[in-house]
Amino acid sequence: MILVGLLAPAGAEDWPAYRRDNFRSARSTELVEAERLAVDWQWSSPLPPAPAWPGPAKWDSYAQIKGMKSMRNYDPVFHPVVADDRVYFGSSADDTLRCLSLEDGKLRWQFTADGPIRCAPTVAEARVYFGSDDGHAYCLDAADGRLLWKFRPGDDSALVLNNGRLISYWPCRSGVLVQDGTAYFACSLLPWKNSYLCAVDAITGKPEGEGRYVKEYEGLTIEGPMASTAGVLVSPQGRDAPRIYRRSDGAELGTLKGGGGSFLIVTEDARVLHGPGNKLGWITDSAAASGDELARHQNANSMLVTQNRSYMVTDTELIATDLSRKEVVFRVPCRHSLALASARETIFAGGIDEVAAYNGANGELLWRHPVDGKVYGLAVAGGKLLAATDVGRLYFFDEQPAAV
Repeated sequence: MILVGLLAPAGAEDWPAYRRDNFRSARSTELVEAERLAVDWQWSSPLPPAPAWPGPAKWDSYAQIKGMKSMRNYDPVFHPVVADDRVYFGSSADDTLRCLSLEDGKLRWQFTADGPIRCAPTVAEARVYFGSDDGHAYCLDAADGRLLWKFRPGDDSALVLNNGRLISYWPCRSGVLVQDGTAYFACSLLPWKNSYLCAVDAITGKPEGEGRYVKEYEGLTIEGPMASTAGVLVSPQGRDAPRIYRRSDGAELGTLKGGGGSFLIVTEDARVLHGPGNKLGWITDSAAASGDELARHQNANSMLVTQNRSYMVTDTELIATDLSRKEVVFRVPCRHSLALASARETIFAGGIDEVAAYNGANGELLWRHPVDGKVYGLAVAGGKLLAATDVGRLYFFDEQPAAV
């Protein structure tokens, strides 16, 4: 396998995809004065998120292990993205994609699909892309929500009962990744039925032209947002480790070592961080070129990687490591263990009923604010913070004027 490409951030003010970019870096170049953040507006869903899977097993009776991690925790909240002063997010509760004003949270438009929307949308070239459990990938006009196209591979007349809903045998639970004019997504659910890896023209929605295809695979369960670089797609596989596909033709290039899970980052130096493994959980650091396991980050729930430093959060600590020296820079107590995002040297962390900010240089707690629910979704845009919780709340934090 070959994995190349440098991190190419989106617009300086935007967070237009899940974890901001196709690397799923969760890193912004914005300067945020965390100490001045306060809630400017909130949005609340009448119904909480309805995740596709109920969570981890209660315990492993054979190995006598409790506190297991979920392998398919990709939709606990309505993950928001931000582009052109608008907030976009889909709902697994009422099947609706919404566009809100970033300034005041007021509804600009909404579009309802025929099934739950589980992954964050992607905004590219004034279009919004997303997948649904109804088996389609969608493209809407970002300004007014008009349907531009929708696509599903193969015959999709049969339905299956999942999470109390009748859905397609081939739901689109990968989200839609857009790169170089092509929209990539997968339709997959049951390993005993074929899965589809799709690459369609981002403008027309058709699998026509060079680098466009519909590939059919057996024995897969593709669930959770994919990541990409110049040459490959990296796809979560539920309980199994992620697989690598060549972007140009969809050919499978191999499977990474380590455990499964829906957490995924592609780093600038051709490594893939994925987890939370199995049993008690960990994040595996793999070389994409060989698939070999390079390191294992025990007890990690989420991670960030910069050019010279990694950050990981466990159930009890935030730990920063110097990558060149392979030495721990700091480890500080941290109860915000569910999600991470960064804005320059500020590290935002989501916890239970609270969101917080830490100094990325020394681990100092800079700011924290109460919220309702578990914070699994974070986005930074224009010096502002969005936090999404598992009770269906979206909080917008803006910087307040400095005291005179």
